[in-house]
Amino acid sequence: MLALSLVGCYEYRGPYTKTDVEEYLTGRYPDETINVRQRGLQIWECWFDELPDAVFQVWVGQGGGDPLPMLYSQLVSDEAEVLPAYYLKQYQKEEGSLDAWELSGEILYTQYASMADAAQALEQLSAFFAWIEGKPLAQLVPKGQYNFRPELPWRTYSPQFHNFEESVIHGPQDKPEAVQEALENSVKKYYAFYCLPCGEFHQTELEEYAAKTWLWAPKPKVRQGEEILSPELFAGIGLESGVISYGGLYTLLTRLGFDVEGTAEHFTFTGADGYSYEFSYRFWEEKEMEWANNQTITLSVWHHLRDSYPVEVEGETSWFRRGPVVDLDAGWLIDNHNGYFHFYMPFREITGLSVSWD
Repeated sequence: MLALSLVGCYEYRGPYTKTDVEEYLTGRYPDETINVRQRGLQIWECWFDELPDAVFQVWVGQGGGDPLPMLYSQLVSDEAEVLPAYYLKQYQKEEGSLDAWELSGEILYTQYASMADAAQALEQLSAFFAWIEGKPLAQLVPKGQYNFRPELPWRTYSPQFHNFEESVIHGPQDKPEAVQEALENSVKKYYAFYCLPCGEFHQTELEEYAAKTWLWAPKPKVRQGEEILSPELFAGIGLESGVISYGGLYTLLTRLGFDVEGTAEHFTFTGADGYSYEFSYRFWEEKEMEWANNQTITLSVWHHLRDSYPVEVEGETSWFRRGPVVDLDAGWLIDNHNGYFHFYMPFREITGLSVSWD
């Protein structure tokens, strides 16, 4: 028993019969007529009466036990992959194109960096969903996932993705107008957060979106000395995962009355601590970092200048550490270039403000 508890065990529930396969499929699709034909040792070819050309397989796979580390045999099938591929092929053969999409597993993927990029993918998928409506087993058709990936990084949890990634899901039941609105909001959010000009939306639209999205109330509380500043001072400045962008810092400094030279994309000023600063979205370089399983990954890392010396967060893979952003209440040791190191809290030292989340 001790040995089994350490290495686990395997229980084979079989051999399985054609009747077992029919019961398995009927349980999954009680309203469908399914044909079953054995094609090998514990392998069966199957098809739905209404889709005789979409042949899928059933075979013996493994299941896992919980909490005991026991494995056992069970019937598994691949109709969830075969039928979508069949319908996608038929549609492209008979009706239209889906060249803006790629099928991966059980979902369709596309990438876009602007609404102009997304327009074709949205039109294609909407037409496909209209064509598939009412066809047998249409519920197995995959949804579409639009991945928004422009230039600057944001919201990525895996370092293999170097850029901004925000996803919009589009299913057969979703109205194209609602999907388009979600896609537009992703674009607006990116440009409003980074304070970048956008050729597809007027600056007024971006400002209205930002004002509705980032209210700074009831948290965080920002203090100047003992005084809690009004959230209205910060309204519309993008706040994500406790950070603001370089452009957001530019906006705040101008509201606070700092003498700032330049634009939200590249600017200089003297901070509340008396040091000179320079921020730019162009201040970055590729760096290698250690990753899981002894892997090395290459990521873009941004920095800013403090009295002409570059300051960056070393060895961080998260976008809200290594990206063109400023953390409201984080800090790290930096070299003062005078033989001393200093615990540097950029937001507090630059603005003279402190932040709490209570």
